[in-house]
Amino acid sequence: MYNEESIKSHLQIRIPEERFKHLLGVAETAEMLAKRFGLEPRKAWLAGLLHDIARDFDDNEMLNRAKKANLQVSEYGFAMPLLLHGPVGAVMAREEFGVNDPDILNAIAVHTVGSPYMNQLDKIIFVADKMEPNRRHGAVEEIRKRAEKDLDEALLLCIDESIRYALKIGCLLHPTSVKARNAVLTARGSFRK
Repeated sequence: MYNEESIKSHLQIRIPEERFKHLLGVAETAEMLAKRFGLEPRKAWLAGLLHDIARDFDDNEMLNRAKKANLQVSEYGFAMPLLLHGPVGAVMAREEFGVNDPDILNAIAVHTVGSPYMNQLDKIIFVADKMEPNRRHGAVEEIRKRAEKDLDEALLLCIDESIRYALKIGCLLHPTSVKARNAVLTARGSFRK
């Protein structure tokens, strides 16, 4: 079983300072969103703290760890190994820190490209990652505003911004992000016919 404070102390030593600051920002934001939307705050805090533990691996390390963990790597993962930091991070959270809660592990795994099957914790981590206090991108204030009342509206804007960014820089667009977006729109009945 994990101890939150020992995980935090370990990460502070192991993770670059700026990344650790981001991890804390996401953890605190996730905890706040969990309280707002009726989820277990400590679970959200821990998922937020661990969500980017694999983020600083280079492409070779990311692919090696994915292979070692028997993760299914799509053509998008091979083309952009950075997208694997969620699933690889979930494996690390389980193996290195003893986190066995499937909700926490799934939230870590899907925070990079989303999922058409996102539960509330998954959504919270995805949104918290994009709106934590250290974020300064153009849509962050609107994401924060939407997250005050409607988690799905905030999530949609986060996904839309990720898609716009991928288009802007000319990289591959992960189809799971599109599926995640479509799933939220369909569930809300807010798609155009």
